[in-house]
Amino acid sequence: MVQKGKFEFDGEEWDDTSKEAKDLIKKLICKPEIRLSAQEALGHKWFKKVLKAEKGKVMNDGRLKTFKTFANHSKMK
Repeated sequence: MVQKGKFEFDGEEWDDTSKEAKDLIKKLICKPEIRLSAQEALGHKWFKKVLKAEKGKVMNDGRLKTFKTFANHSKMK
C-alpha cells in the first residue's frame, strides 16, 4: 500500500504522533517526482518545531544510539 501511496495513520502507535510529523511522513513516502528533497525535508515545519524545542539540550544516549544504528544500516553496501 505504501508503494501505491495509499496508507493511513491508524492504530494506537500513531495516537501521540503530531500532525506535523504525519505531514512530513506523507511528503517523504510518495512518488519520487513529488517527494521532498533532503533540504526541503529539513526545512519542514516539523523539523523546525523539534529543533526549536531541542535547542540547547543534549541528545540523550538512547536517541543518539538509535540514529547511529539507523545510519549504519542505511549505508549502501
